[in-house]
Amino acid sequence: MIENDAHDLCYQFNFKFMIMTTTKTFLMLLAFGMIFLQTQAAVIVVNASEDLNIIINSAKGGDTVLVKPGTYPKVSLSDKKFSEQKPLVVRANGSGTVIVKGDTIRKGSALEVINCNYIIIEGITFTNAMWGIYVKSSEHILIRNNEIYYTGQEGCHIGRSSRYVDIIGNKIHHTGQFNSKWGEGVYVGSGSYGGSNFPDNCEYIWIEGNHIYETGNAEGINVKGESFHVTVRNNKIHDIHPGTSVQYNQAGITVEGTENSMKNNYRVSEMRDVWVENNTIENVSGGYSDWNNGIMFFGTGVYILNNTVNNCANIGIFGNNWKNLGMQNYVYGNMVTNCGTNMYLHPEVKVSKSDPGKNPHSPQKWYSNF
Repeated sequence: MIENDAHDLCYQFNFKFMIMTTTKTFLMLLAFGMIFLQTQAAVIVVNASEDLNIIINSAKGGDTVLVKPGTYPKVSLSDKKFSEQKPLVVRANGSGTVIVKGDTIRKGSALEVINCNYIIIEGITFTNAMWGIYVKSSEHILIRNNEIYYTGQEGCHIGRSSRYVDIIGNKIHHTGQFNSKWGEGVYVGSGSYGGSNFPDNCEYIWIEGNHIYETGNAEGINVKGESFHVTVRNNKIHDIHPGTSVQYNQAGITVEGTENSMKNNYRVSEMRDVWVENNTIENVSGGYSDWNNGIMFFGTGVYILNNTVNNCANIGIFGNNWKNLGMQNYVYGNMVTNCGTNMYLHPEVKVSKSDPGKNPHSPQKWYSNF
């Protein structure tokens, strides 16, 4: 009898232990499942009646924000750190136009991105601000298939030492509506410095397949002298009117000299490694004096390859000696027609007319699945 009672007690203990263990395991799995669900990417749909800025700023890595047609106020993103595996995607959604509109062409940006990583902006129109898009101190940013127009100054400015920024397939036009001399379609780096901003060494910038025109009295694309490893490829640039009596903007595409680098002894022995290839530039005229050039570059290590330049009032391709670092440059395979002077390469600018081979750089790959 005592032996049977002991057996029953042991059985009851084991049974209760099994229930407790099973319950604990279930609760742990339930908690893990809830955490897993919380960390999954979300698809967030935004309607025109909602606050796009708040919604984007509340999004998490891996989220896709689909923006319905309508007009939205300006957007500002600061300190948003995402990853290659879980970027933030902001994309227009629907058959109408998504417009992000700044307050005025006299100040501010329609979209400002400051100190952020891994963000995709796609299919949106940015307008009515001093800058359409301004990317500052950020990395791994993709600006794709957007429209930027009616801005006070630049259409798209990449600055404050940003790295790995791709500007692909955008339409940028009618910029410089407030300060026409600073109305560049795409502007990389800084031309002048104040305070602690030097150097603005933007690096690994990829500018491809954009349609750029009517950029005030500034360049279609301007790459500043502290910018390194920049590719300007397959862009269509036309109806550019560079230069005013107080601002010597110089061409449809300009790769600047290195006045600030030389003044500060900054990386003066290093090639800027800027590739300008397969672009079409037409109708550069109506600017100031003799600044109506197709492509202008300085002796900083630039590759001018296989571009088509037509109908520029001054010089089709101009190798300028100002602030010449004495680096090797390449001019090869270009077709230049109907310009005041088709090509002028200053004799003190080191130029090879041979094929330098393939561009070693490429656009970023991480966003191909997004």
